[in-house]
Amino acid sequence: MKLLTALAVAALSLPFGATAFAQSNPSGLTHAQVIEQLKQAQAEGLVPTRSNDYPPSATTVARNRELYAIQHGADATTTRTAAVSESQDVAASN
Repeated sequence: MKLLTALAVAALSLPFGATAFAQSNPSGLTHAQVIEQLKQAQAEGLVPTRSNDYPPSATTVARNRELYAIQHGADATTTRTAAVSESQDVAASN
């Protein structure tokens, strides 16, 4: 009788275990999207920051942009000019 009960419990628990690990719709960002967002944030000077400097000050952002430009050369100038022109457009519209 114990064997029959154990088999019944095992048979009934299998469907519940399968649905617990099933992912019907993946949500969130992919790894590539996260990496791209981090690169964009670095180019804009938003990371790295000190833990006691959040949100980063204008001085920290400017310094991070300089460091990014030094490390990445020509790539940094195109990203930086795009960010600067966007900020100028926003300032002009206000």
